[in-house]
Amino acid sequence: MIETGDAAVGVRPGTIERIRGADAAEPAAGIERVAVARAAVAELTGRAARSELPSAKLCRDLAIAHERAGDPAGAVRWSLALTDTDADLGAWSAAAGVLRRCLPRTAALPRAARVAVLGSYTTSQFTALLPLAAARAGVAVETYECGYGQYRQEILDPGSELYRFAPDVVVLAVHAGDAVLPAVSERPDAAVAAEVHRWTSLWETLRARCGARIVQHAFALPAEVALGHLALRTAGSRPTLLTRVNAELGRAAGDGVALVDCDRLAADVGRRAWFDPRYWNRAKQAVALDQVPLLARHTAAVIGAQLGASRKCLVLDLDNTLWGGVLGEEGLAGIALGDGPLGEAFAAVQDYAVELKERGVVLAVCSKNNDADAREAFERHPGMRLRLDDIAMFSACWDDKPTQLRRIAATLGLGLDALVLVDDNPAEREAVRQLVPEVDVIALPADPHGYVRALADYPFFETTALTAEDAARTATYRARAEFAAAEAAATSLEDFHRGLDMTATVVALDELTLPRVAQLVGKTNQFNLTGRRRSAEEIARLAAESGTAVLCLRLADRFADHGLVAVAIGVTEGDALVVDTWLMSCRVIGRTLEDEVAGLLLAEARRRGLARVTGHHRPSPKNALVAGLYPRLGFHRLEVPDDPAAPGTTHWARSVEEPYASPGLLRVVLPPVDTRAATAGGQPAVPSAPSRQIFAQPRPQSTREEVSR
Repeated sequence: MIETGDAAVGVRPGTIERIRGADAAEPAAGIERVAVARAAVAELTGRAARSELPSAKLCRDLAIAHERAGDPAGAVRWSLALTDTDADLGAWSAAAGVLRRCLPRTAALPRAARVAVLGSYTTSQFTALLPLAAARAGVAVETYECGYGQYRQEILDPGSELYRFAPDVVVLAVHAGDAVLPAVSERPDAAVAAEVHRWTSLWETLRARCGARIVQHAFALPAEVALGHLALRTAGSRPTLLTRVNAELGRAAGDGVALVDCDRLAADVGRRAWFDPRYWNRAKQAVALDQVPLLARHTAAVIGAQLGASRKCLVLDLDNTLWGGVLGEEGLAGIALGDGPLGEAFAAVQDYAVELKERGVVLAVCSKNNDADAREAFERHPGMRLRLDDIAMFSACWDDKPTQLRRIAATLGLGLDALVLVDDNPAEREAVRQLVPEVDVIALPADPHGYVRALADYPFFETTALTAEDAARTATYRARAEFAAAEAAATSLEDFHRGLDMTATVVALDELTLPRVAQLVGKTNQFNLTGRRRSAEEIARLAAESGTAVLCLRLADRFADHGLVAVAIGVTEGDALVVDTWLMSCRVIGRTLEDEVAGLLLAEARRRGLARVTGHHRPSPKNALVAGLYPRLGFHRLEVPDDPAAPGTTHWARSVEEPYASPGLLRVVLPPVDTRAATAGGQPAVPSAPSRQIFAQPRPQSTREEVSR
């Protein structure tokens, strides 16, 4: 219910009472109830408009009022807005209830997952808030919570409720008190190794029995240390051991396992605020209730990263965001950057942006400015940390910010929901929120010295791992922008593609390529025919089966080496090679690489003595792009009974005997044949790749026969 007496809300006296009275009245009063609720929405919306970030309580009241007014979308919107404000537990709890009731009546979120919370302490409040925090990260979750302290029993018992729940993600919500470590150990290395093994063995059991992704809360160190400052010098002290265990768990966590750095969160809010002995002694609550929303928010961000729902691109304003002052008025020499307290604050923002770029976040510029003047600042100002080469898309013009953001997303081949805007101007921020609500907007404080903290507090750039492709991502997207410019200047699309000088190289699935393949499988949305999500371990196990064929392709052109961008996995079933997974990075969509992949799949099926290739398209909110791929490639639709669990799925097949020719607009390079191996009859062994020869395609050529010819 909406609470009265909330000074932060400022609703006209009697409004809330009228809503409650109408709520309790006979059904005939429903119209009056809705009218009263709509009046409350108007009053509360006016109040919210006075602040860029309304309080959690005001967001809660708006969510409830929208729900009462019959507007579930508005109720969900304000429930999610609450998660970006203060951590008021009561407001969060009420908003979580609104979300639970209203989300099923609105558009589906990009991801959905079954999440099991296994705790070593009382986790009921955390579990209740997790769906709200996860929805903000773009994931709709259904939760299961084990009994207090029963996490080990649930994991070790193959018949437990945990496994009947069949989770996609398991959250190990554990605390430092559950670590089996002495106050001081005479054998610190052995103590750390034993504790790490205790947890990693649980991970292995979970992965083997249900294949779930795992998110573990790393240990937050307690504030009370009996050894005092001597603990830092004592290798066997419990605080030192806990720090080492956290680090070793981080090193042991491969694909499919992630950690939430609770010690960092506790240090940020204060360890005495993180752990309150009153809550522990009364209810075995290891995280103070005031901090549970923060823990839920960061856990949800890590879950979102595990499921491929992270944001990808940081879009930066220029004037008073990357430097102090207005370039067009102050001139290059007049802006504040690098020197003096204010200049150092803006330099720190740029340094932080560089760090984000190095971990794989794509950087773009969106500014109302003269393009030449803005570029000159990057090229000539001695205080600039960022360079033009760090920027994937540079948009400096006099178009409004929403228009520029749409252009940036389209040029880079990203959805608007991949963008995050940083802009010092509150009016610009509000315009973006209103006109392109898919874009996340970071609310900056008035003081530039707080900009870096505001950026650091934003949790949705989380990622599962760092790969070579991540480090080079901005260069790749910058090449995409150059690609778009060249495409616009081309006389025909075919001539443009031919002029790119594209080369696709088939590479092996091995320890070097597996992390990138797993990343693509976990994150790719637009060109993803089946939507299957598999961990690296699951992909490796599937690939090891004799009936499985795996195609991994890299793509390079005259602008850039785009790295490993396409994966197709086929599984032999009867007389068919069934496409289990087929996806491509959005950065190479539309370049005819998919035509080459189809040819490779058909050639592989023929090599295995199979009669056809079959596949299906399972629609999702994001993969409409590939709905017509199979018929375009000459596949014929199969009549298959509808699956209630996958509505709208279509099934397709193509005979390997039907002639197939790709457009031939790129060169395909395949691994060489290993002629050393031979069969028992003395004939060369059948290679495991679709074909083992190199196609050095002459140019120009409009078509190329498939690989087997």
